[in-house]
Amino acid sequence: MLSKNNKITKNNYYLSSFFWSTLSKVLNAILGFVSIPLLLGFYGKADYGILSIATACNGYMHLLDLGMNTGAIRYFSLWKAEKKFDLIQKVAHTNITFYMIIAGVNAIGLLALAFWGESLFSITHAQFLQLRSCLFILALFSIICWVSTAFNQLLVSDKQMTFTMQMQCLQTLLKTALVFVVLWADLSLTTYFFFLTLLIALLIIPYACKCLKDKLIDSLRLGNYWKEFRIVLTFSLSLFALSIFQVTATQSRPILLSIFTDKGADVVAEYRIIEVFPLFIIMIGGTFSSIFLPKTAEMVARNIHSEISNFAYRWTRLTSILANCLCFPFIFSAKEILTSYVGSSYSNLSIWLVLWSITVLIQIHTTPGNSLVLAYGKTKPLVITSAISCIISIIINILCCRYYGVGSAVIGYLVYVVIVIVVYYGSYYKKLMNLSRLKMLSAFCLPTGLAFIALFFVRFIPFEHFPTGDFSERIDMFVLFLVKSFSWGIVYVILLSVFNFLLTKRRRTIW
Repeated sequence: MLSKNNKITKNNYYLSSFFWSTLSKVLNAILGFVSIPLLLGFYGKADYGILSIATACNGYMHLLDLGMNTGAIRYFSLWKAEKKFDLIQKVAHTNITFYMIIAGVNAIGLLALAFWGESLFSITHAQFLQLRSCLFILALFSIICWVSTAFNQLLVSDKQMTFTMQMQCLQTLLKTALVFVVLWADLSLTTYFFFLTLLIALLIIPYACKCLKDKLIDSLRLGNYWKEFRIVLTFSLSLFALSIFQVTATQSRPILLSIFTDKGADVVAEYRIIEVFPLFIIMIGGTFSSIFLPKTAEMVARNIHSEISNFAYRWTRLTSILANCLCFPFIFSAKEILTSYVGSSYSNLSIWLVLWSITVLIQIHTTPGNSLVLAYGKTKPLVITSAISCIISIIINILCCRYYGVGSAVIGYLVYVVIVIVVYYGSYYKKLMNLSRLKMLSAFCLPTGLAFIALFFVRFIPFEHFPTGDFSERIDMFVLFLVKSFSWGIVYVILLSVFNFLLTKRRRTIW
């Protein structure tokens, strides 16, 4: 049994990590909301687009990570629990070498684009010269940016995500200040991009200093322990194969819509409109993935089944409650939020936003189980399943797009998610982790059932008579969205409180 102090420490880790992770993502969202229109107006649409092209080229090259980010965190956490500190040091030093090699490949790719890539882009020669400068800047800082990942992995595996997120919050505030410096000092696009990339690269300083201070690594020297490092790399490559299918299932949707629909540009625009809200939900709910992995790796190393099962049941329930709180406002008020966002002419897309929100709800609740699967390292069945479900979802998207337009992408992705989750319940939960499928399903269905009951009660409130004021339609709809969401939230919290109280008295073991 865990002592009371240990329980408090564990809860503090989860709460603190989630708070700072969420704050970091919200600040980033606010930065984008504020900076994009300001910089767009200052530099102009064409020149600002150069930044997007440069960052997109660099972002695609992050596939060079080969899944090492998750793999390293998993093994560092596992070895720490097993007290294999010498092995951690060897792999950590070699990890720095690995990322320097990756950075070199990244820099070469960027320089190749800078010198010979003009024909790839539909931009003028003057714009390409500006893009070339941005690519030079990215190549210059690539080593620093990539190596900082190695220190971040050590910190996260040591359950210091709070520190890393605090540093990223500070970085976001500095980025925001930089935007206003640009407007005040009339900085050129290239100068702005240089300082922006510099701010990103500077994260290596607090990360490395913290690792040295807490003795997570004994020095900054390069390592050459490739035999030990191969253990991490082999596991990471299996995750890389998994991520390829996950990324394909996600990123192929707008491409397929643009190819196989009659009005590709219009349908893709509709896709981008409704995509904003599910991405926001995933951004917040997805923070648990990186929070859980260090803990689950320790649990698997200790191999105490009661600890693993308690984590799985408890956090599936809590994650499901969070997912309901994030998704149901968009399920209940899809029409209002779409009207507020882009106008009433797009309110017909509400049915697809509802379906997409339900898909995300189903997907997020498996986050604790997914962290345990990664901790065990048994990903081969998941890779095969992801490949099959990815192909099926693509076929559905192609066949249905002429009939349902943007809805075909949503339907295809729902099928992908459902197939993968069936594998979790059908194979992983029972065969790998020896968990009760019924308890895992109950941990999701009970709080979600309460969410639907709350929705049933709130629908009787006459919101159509709510006085939204003498504002524009879009502002009125946003106010109505907030009122409906708040009303549902109050009823849901009340039901959760009552249900928890009754369950504590009668069947405490479920929770």
